[in-house]
Amino acid sequence: MKHIVFVVGNYKNGGVPMHATNLANEFAKQGYCSTILVTKDMAENVFFEHHENVNIVSLKEYVSTHSNDKAVKSNIKKKNKRIRVLKYIRYISKFFSKWDRKLATKIKGLRRSKNLSVFIANNPDCVYIPFGISYFEDVFYASKGTGAKIIYAERNAPEVELPDDIYERNRLIGMLSKADGVVLQTQDELEFYEGRLKKAVVINNPVKENLPEPFKGERRKVVINFCRIAEQKNLPLMINAFMEFHKSHPDYSLEIYGNTVEKIEEDLKSDYLEMISSMNTEEYIKILPPRADIHSVARDCAMFVSSSDFEGLSNSMIEAMAIGLPCVCTDCLGGGAREMITNGENGLLVPMKDTNALALAMCRMADDEALSRKCSENAAKIRETHKVESIASKWLESIEKFI
Repeated sequence: MKHIVFVVGNYKNGGVPMHATNLANEFAKQGYCSTILVTKDMAENVFFEHHENVNIVSLKEYVSTHSNDKAVKSNIKKKNKRIRVLKYIRYISKFFSKWDRKLATKIKGLRRSKNLSVFIANNPDCVYIPFGISYFEDVFYASKGTGAKIIYAERNAPEVELPDDIYERNRLIGMLSKADGVVLQTQDELEFYEGRLKKAVVINNPVKENLPEPFKGERRKVVINFCRIAEQKNLPLMINAFMEFHKSHPDYSLEIYGNTVEKIEEDLKSDYLEMISSMNTEEYIKILPPRADIHSVARDCAMFVSSSDFEGLSNSMIEAMAIGLPCVCTDCLGGGAREMITNGENGLLVPMKDTNALALAMCRMADDEALSRKCSENAAKIRETHKVESIASKWLESIEKFI
């Protein structure tokens, strides 16, 4: 029986840990051993539950109790020896900048992945699924010489996720080509790599379980969004577009339920609140704390609006569609919105960073009751096409093929 380990950064309320938990839960139901390995911080409370057979492991705590294990000490000894050899070679390679840069990167990667090496040394027979390129790189270096299998899970638009530096971008793509497999979220992501990945498959995100049923009736005049507060969400675009929309629809309000994980996101939230205050729009534009029952709160709103510049495949958009919310989304990099929405059929797509286009689409959705109803009914079909059971089965089939 394979032991599958999802590697994530923070285990807090957010798309990545929720997606990892949804898959791990379903894998556990199907008899697989599942672990979510958290390399950074863990929140005391999250809005999603994990199966009793899913282990949530803090890497920091694991390292503190297993650093002196025999397998770990042997692995670290080998890595330290390799670092010494690479440093010695650099006495020669310093005259050849290309090779010197490669060696310096390897040394840095081996050092940076030291904590992950502790876990992998004790668990070499697992299948590791790092969510995001930085975690893949760490797992790649930490697993050297252990025989561990690695399947990379893309979580964002790769053209943005990967560095602009051509050398670094090609280095990381070359590393990805050595993975045992790659799971991408959209066709756009697959096309970005242009056949440079040996084993790659597209699997969309699943719809989480236990969502409320789609609402049928007269909707509240509330435009809603629930997301992590990050620059990529481009919330100022949403706010400015709503201001335009509000001129002709003064009885509507905007509610943004924003989750913050990093300090930079707290700072962004403060900036957005200040922006709203400076425009004297606090009465009808609100940034509110995240809540566990957000789907029950949102289901009878007029529409869900996403203003992102780039995404992998937005979980909040998928959930909004699943509860039958009429959706207006920017056709952002990564192709997630385009992958899910057929314009005018189950939602509306607008160009990125276009305030006027977004405002006009909101007006269209608010004013055309037949369109709103059609988009709501068609969007909710995602509940059947993207059930977590079927998405998890696609993952497991791919894992079996990859390894």
